Order: sequence, then structure tokens, then C-alpha cells
Amino acid sequence: MITIVTGDINSRKTTRLLSHYRETKRGDGFVSVKILSGNRVQGYQAMRLSTQETKDLMLHEAFYVGQFEKRGNIGPFVINGPTMDWIETNIIQMIEAKTEPIYLDEIGQLELNGLGFDAVLKKMIESKLNLVLVVRTDFLDQVIKTYHLEKAKIITAF
Repeated sequence: MITIVTGDINSRKTTRLLSHYRETKRGDGFVSVKILSGNRVQGYQAMRLSTQETKDLMLHEAFYVGQFEKRGNIGPFVINGPTMDWIETNIIQMIEAKTEPIYLDEIGQLELNGLGFDAVLKKMIESKLNLVLVVRTDFLDQVIKTYHLEKAKIITAF
């Protein structure tokens, strides 16, 4: 089964996904945690659920001074290539180990353009394992159509 946690920007989608993980105490995967500088989003860290290990995933271009190998941008945020590779490698290992569910936060415009987590998401779906994904409301219909997720269970964030 595929479950999609959806909501608008800042609607606590990640909090809902974390809550699901902590309630079930099963599976593994990744969430994106905001890095704040005052009230401003400085970037995002990827956190592996089972180990709580974090790595910088994206930094706002105002804070990026070559700290990592850049793998493009999403809006004003610079994407950390090695962290993307780390996430993908771990998710492939989860698939091979038949870990269920696998959590991934978040699927959006990058993936719809064939970038970001697109390749590993396709592998996740092909695995037929239970998945829990985060998708913003404004991308939900397109993600469902693109990845053929019509039978997914939809959960709205708080």
C-alpha cells in the first residue's frame, strides 16, 4: 500500500509523517527537517528515521558558499549532490532488505521534471513495498497521475 501525506506549505506534513513512523515503530526512510535562521528558512537537512543521522540536503543560496557539490536548485535552494546519493543508496538498501514501510519526504516539482528522487521513487513503487510519501497539495494530482498512484491512501496533514 502507498500512503501519501499531503497538505499545503507549512501544514506540518513532515510532522505527520514522523508521527506515523513513531506510532507504528516500523520501517525506515527519510524526512526533510527545516534549518531556521530566526524566522527564515536557511535550508533543509535529511534525517534518516531509524538512526536520526542528518546531513545537509539543501541550503538557501544566500547561505551557500561551496560547502558541498551542487546538484541544481529548487527555487532559491541549492541541492546537495552527495546527500541525494546517500539517501538513494540507503533507500535501495531498504528495498533490497524489504523494509516496510519506506518513508520519503518529499516528492514534488523536481521529481515531476525527472530529477531529485524520481529514479529511486520509481524503484520504490516497482518494489510493491508499503510506502509513505509526502506530497504538497499543489502537486498531488500530478504526482498521482505521473507515478500511477491512483490507489494510494491520502492523509491530510494537521
